[in-house]
Amino acid sequence: MTFPLRPFWLCADVGACAADTLVTRVSAALAAAPATVWLRSPHGHSAAPLLALAHALRDVTARAACPLVVGDRVDVAVCCEADAVHLPERALRPVDVHRLAPALRVSVAVHDATGVTRATEANALVVSPFGAVEGKNAPLRRDGLAALVARAASKPVIALGGITTVDDVRAAVQAGARGVAVRRALLDGDDPARACATLAAALDAAGLTATAHW
Repeated sequence: MTFPLRPFWLCADVGACAADTLVTRVSAALAAAPATVWLRSPHGHSAAPLLALAHALRDVTARAACPLVVGDRVDVAVCCEADAVHLPERALRPVDVHRLAPALRVSVAVHDATGVTRATEANALVVSPFGAVEGKNAPLRRDGLAALVARAASKPVIALGGITTVDDVRAAVQAGARGVAVRRALLDGDDPARACATLAAALDAAGLTATAHW
């Protein structure tokens, strides 16, 4: 069971809400707009509860014919039959993941030109922060992202960080991003389906939602 990685990424952060609420929000968002679901554990969580949540999200994404990406934990990604694993800067190298789990695709966190150079074995790059995010580096904005996209050559780039409006999505696409990752649209507010559908529609208008799968 393998699904293509879609340009619209949903950041499903462990601990942002109760696990059952997170699964419900993801399910509602996918019913409104097909997406790549990225299970993130920004503060670290033990394997057993993380795997249980990953299995629940795998069930939801499989029913929607959408992919699941597990952040950092290659073991959890393999056990839940995820489609990909996302590696932070100090994680395993993509080539090591390919040896351990050849079927897993790999995305890598990138923040600067050095990160692009190091990610030669990755299938996709997640570049951040595109917009302003508290506690993160200065935002790349359109020009900074465009410079990294140019260095990435043919590798697809997903823009992450501070993407909350249709204008943000448009600016990222204009900079050459092949997709965007969003958190607030999924986790904040009372209507994640509507919020996610609005941003996904901006990608669709740019011709990405239907065509830029990899």
